[in-house]
Amino acid sequence: MSQTEKVLVIADSVTVGELAQTLNLPVTRLIGELFKNGVSATINQRIDFETAEIIVEELGLAVKLQRKVAEHHATQRLHTPSDKATPRSPIVAVMGHVDHGKTTLLDAILHTKTVASEAGGITQHISAYQATKDDRVMTLLDTPGHEAFAALRQHGAALTDVVIIVVAADDGVKPQTVEAIRFARDANAKIVVAINKIDKDTANPDMVKAQLASEHSLNPEEWGGDTIMVPISAKTGQGIDALLDAVLLVADMEELRADTEVPAEGLVIEAHMERGRGSVVNLLINQGKLKPGHFLVAGQAYGKVRTLLDFTGEPLKLAGPATPVTVTGFKELPQFGDIFTVVSNEKQARALVEKAKLDQARNAATTNVTGADLLKLMTQKHDAQEFDVIVKADVQGSLTSVMDSLRLVETGGEITLRIIGHGVGNVTESDVRLASSSQAIIYGFNVELPPAVKRLAMRDKVAVRLYNVIYELLDDARHSMEAMLAPEVVETEVGALEVKGVFRTMRDTVIAGGEVISGKVTAGLLARVKRDGEQLAEVEVASVQRQQQEAKEVFEGELCGLNLKTHKKIQLEIGDTLEFFTRELVKRALG
Repeated sequence: MSQTEKVLVIADSVTVGELAQTLNLPVTRLIGELFKNGVSATINQRIDFETAEIIVEELGLAVKLQRKVAEHHATQRLHTPSDKATPRSPIVAVMGHVDHGKTTLLDAILHTKTVASEAGGITQHISAYQATKDDRVMTLLDTPGHEAFAALRQHGAALTDVVIIVVAADDGVKPQTVEAIRFARDANAKIVVAINKIDKDTANPDMVKAQLASEHSLNPEEWGGDTIMVPISAKTGQGIDALLDAVLLVADMEELRADTEVPAEGLVIEAHMERGRGSVVNLLINQGKLKPGHFLVAGQAYGKVRTLLDFTGEPLKLAGPATPVTVTGFKELPQFGDIFTVVSNEKQARALVEKAKLDQARNAATTNVTGADLLKLMTQKHDAQEFDVIVKADVQGSLTSVMDSLRLVETGGEITLRIIGHGVGNVTESDVRLASSSQAIIYGFNVELPPAVKRLAMRDKVAVRLYNVIYELLDDARHSMEAMLAPEVVETEVGALEVKGVFRTMRDTVIAGGEVISGKVTAGLLARVKRDGEQLAEVEVASVQRQQQEAKEVFEGELCGLNLKTHKKIQLEIGDTLEFFTRELVKRALG
């Protein structure tokens, strides 16, 4: 930072007017700079910290912005326990890189075969279970490992007290491993490392420990650190008891407690629609007790608990803190990650939902401009093509992940991917009508295409593409956008010839002879006719002759005759140069 640079502290988001005042600039200048970069802003519109930084840089001001540090709150608890709180079970998330054995570990703990039901062999939702060790219950959350499910992993970490980071002993620390560590730290959750696949011949647990210690400051206890690392084999069961003991030990040190004699509160893990059952919502209770008949509010949805089930699908009369449950009875689907609360009656529930909808409408009236939005506008070409899609998914969490991942597909600014519609549940006739009017593609993730809707889609020539594995869906979107890109023209130099004689010139044909001075010449090549370094025309080699016989190719230093096809009459002269080349259209890739 230069000595003359001034440091100004601003919040995570400010209005255009507030930023202008902080920078001591006329608000019209700030609005003008935003407009120049494609953003039509008003004095009351809010922009985020990153946008403010970009604008300051664009204006060339000798100012450095500093983000105001907000008070830190642990994210894994929604409610601070009171003096009357009682001990509760730990909530444990299992996280790590794809295919490092997270779900297999849960299978071993729960004695199930969960992974067999997962499309593509990877977890695609947050799944919640309960396990017992030495008569002690713990709640286990399985989170996806594929890169497209970052939102689900972050959500899973924020729910938990302890995070088991699963690292394959034969593969080491990978991108999703690093991401899981960051999520766990952001959530103030304790970390226990499970070094999996030690049954393999190529296993190297010390390599994993060294990577975690040197690169991520997770030092093993046996090396004098404070992170418990347990070698295990989820396949054979080796070390799993020791891992669970370690988790319970870490949980005991946290002295986990929750209030039970208060209205139930917690988080929405997943939500989807089911035929015959309506809205089916998975919840994780943080405090209080939940039972059938309770009125719930979650974001902009409310309902009365019609059925209350445990993670195995068995009915419950009552569920307390740290318990994962499935409920039916919501009138609308709550959003993935919404906080739910129990209220006294339907009137109160409806009033809270109306207020939430009003607040959202008010916020929408002053739509925030983010730094990502501004950078996209600044770099985007004005003639960019649009690729419109409609996204349908089985649950809210998956819908969020699919939409976030689609938005991250790099197009180099030439194609704009627009999500013009989205929702939870099977593809409907209204989806097809919207796609037909917008020439959009419908992507379905873990959903079905009813026969009547399929007939309508075929009639209206609407593409409906259903996938059970997220990376296959993303590959399809990427390939579809690549097909929209104009192909690249690639020219390859092949050789050159100096004209030694011109034998006949007609309107569209020239017969000449010469010496190949570099490379080679073959029939079918294109050639630039050059005289004194200046290009006169472009011709095509119809045939090549050597010693009065047709030849496939003639090489450097050899003499030959050429039959050249032209689009217009040209006067070829002795001493002209023909530069031979090929030209082809090459399909381009995104990014």
